[in-house]
Amino acid sequence: MLSDEVKQKLKEEFKSLKDPVLLVLHSKGDSLSQDIKKLLTEISSLNEKISFKEDKNLQCLDYPCINIRLEEKDFGIKYMGLPAGGEFKTFIDTIKMVSTNEYKISERIEEFIEEIDKPIEIKVFVTTSCGWCPPAILKAYSFALVSDYISATAIDCFAFRDYAMKYNVSAVPKTVINDKIEFVGFKDDNEFFGYIAEALEEVI
Repeated sequence: MLSDEVKQKLKEEFKSLKDPVLLVLHSKGDSLSQDIKKLLTEISSLNEKISFKEDKNLQCLDYPCINIRLEEKDFGIKYMGLPAGGEFKTFIDTIKMVSTNEYKISERIEEFIEEIDKPIEIKVFVTTSCGWCPPAILKAYSFALVSDYISATAIDCFAFRDYAMKYNVSAVPKTVINDKIEFVGFKDDNEFFGYIAEALEEVI
């Protein structure tokens, strides 16, 4: 699935990995799941700090779904669909981000995030050809890395059309927080946290 050139580039990128990353797949046995399994198998073969397994116990909105986590800690970071097109680099960046615990969030907002004590579920609806989707996904994943109360799932609209329709996705990236608050487009730290704060007010 990956060319030799891409594999070599990934090997170089993965030299920066620190903690071992585990890629967990809950598949459906369909052709999409098979493509994802093949991709994850190839990626995990490129560095000893990346491992891959299938697990039917992985809970997700729908399947196939990938959980990107450390072996000893699950941050609630998931991707529904095949990370292809513009989302392939995002997926690789996520692996590195989880492994190194390096993310781009201002210290001020990080302090606010660390004070969260109620569950926040973030869904980011994307397409593989959307230019603003990668930074939107990484922003949501970064928030999940900071707080144990925040989980973030990126959802490929074309692979999961029913969910895209259910959440009235007419433009991407579209972010939905706790099924209560939603917005379209990429937002900076302050704006994003503002929406989370609004969602927290809705939590009983």
